[in-house]
Amino acid sequence: MKQDIMNIEKWLTLIPITEVESLSHFFNEYEEYNKFLKEDAKEYEKLNISRTHILVNLQNGQILAYMSLVADSVQLSRNEKEIVELGFIPFSTFPAMKIGKLAVDRDAKKRYSGIGSLMIRLARGFAANLNNKGIACRFLTIDADVEHNPNVTQFYMKNGFAANERLNNKNRVTVSMRKDIFVDENL
Repeated sequence: MKQDIMNIEKWLTLIPITEVESLSHFFNEYEEYNKFLKEDAKEYEKLNISRTHILVNLQNGQILAYMSLVADSVQLSRNEKEIVELGFIPFSTFPAMKIGKLAVDRDAKKRYSGIGSLMIRLARGFAANLNNKGIACRFLTIDADVEHNPNVTQFYMKNGFAANERLNNKNRVTVSMRKDIFVDENL
């Protein structure tokens, strides 16, 4: 039986990719996510394209997951603005932070439950912290990778995300989704 990741919370730390010496032991079932972490993430960091954060178990040094974060904006339809109580705002684009990549290690996924949800909570903390630093951020966004995992939108919906009306069509290999960081949870 899987152990809830929160049972080892005191042993978890989130560190920037620049502080990780070896990424060779991380394996996700989708090769695209391994390639990004091992070949592209550090270069993207240097170019200010994204910031990648690694979740590590301090007990054994295992990389459990990673996420790549970038600045973003999200367009909301009139209906979507009403749902999040922003209908009175005269523009349709709102500040956001995107989870560009989120991947969990294959062995960690077998051993623990809740790692992906923990990573979303940590990303939400980064987004909320932008507001504390004087930079407006209202939403978390993600392009849910339905090409590799057709059921991934259910995971994000369980974590408070909704599909974006303006950005989705049947020809995309991702589903654009958003989460209002001022809803569901206390900051």
